Amino acid sequence: MADPTSAQELEDVKDLAAREAEAKAKLEKLLAHRPEKTELVEKNVLKPGNLDPSLQATQIELAKNQLEDKLNVALSHRPKPDELVKEGILNEDEAPAIKHE
Repeated sequence: MADPTSAQELEDVKDLAAREAEAKAKLEKLLAHRPEKTELVEKNVLKPGNLDPSLQATQIELAKNQLEDKLNVALSHRPKPDELVKEGILNEDEAPAIKHE
């Protein structure tokens, strides 16, 4: 006579093996249809470049800071509204902050 526990254990092992095989097949199917890196870069899912992901955030932050610095320099050299009025680029009504100083 067969031990019922052994039969149940055997059934559980078969069930587990079937689920593992099913999961493996599903994973292989998903990997086969996985988009290429270039497609993910084009869709802006991945950032371009070959940097390690841990460095990408630092690179992005550096680029942002450089852009901010460049903008601040450009704005510091920007002519004042009263200068633009004197040169005829702005009308006085377009620059209300400089009226009747």
